[in-house]
Amino acid sequence: MDILLKEICNLLDEENTVISLEIKQELQSCLKEVNAIIPERKIDLNLTEKIRDLLESSQHKLAKEIINCQKVLVWRKTTFIPTTKIPKEISNLFYVCPIMGLDCFIPSKKFRLGFLYQIPFSYYPLHNHNAVESYAVIAGDLNWSDGKNERVLSVGDIIHHPKLLPHAFKTHSLGFLGLWHWSGDVSPESYQVLE
Repeated sequence: MDILLKEICNLLDEENTVISLEIKQELQSCLKEVNAIIPERKIDLNLTEKIRDLLESSQHKLAKEIINCQKVLVWRKTTFIPTTKIPKEISNLFYVCPIMGLDCFIPSKKFRLGFLYQIPFSYYPLHNHNAVESYAVIAGDLNWSDGKNERVLSVGDIIHHPKLLPHAFKTHSLGFLGLWHWSGDVSPESYQVLE
């Protein structure tokens, strides 16, 4: 797990924003304790196989480390967003693996960070929130939109969302796996689906 966290720190370094460097610093301060507090987890083998297949198609340096850590990574269908704010048909499109935040093994009141896997051929509609957010594409590709502009994101791309920027993701045949982080107002209360 420490190699995975070091690679996440390297990616945050590459992102090279004030926020990503602050998150990196907080992660690095926890690296020594992490292996001692992460028990082996019970995993969903079907989901693990799908994620492994997607990651094996990727040349991103984090892909191999995520595969190596699958036994300790906890993928869950629900996010920290309350079910009253995200309809089930939308939350069924993705799985999250939280790493840092209020309810994670690396506690932080200031940041949230984790992986998101969105299933193939799915559309996560326009939504926004008060948190400043970034995504780094680790595997797969997707169409990103802010409701006006559209971009294709692929492995190695990083996208930043300022506070309240509407954004949507549409995946292709492989789905998408990315590293995301929130900063600023990391409370889920401002989250809203816009369409």
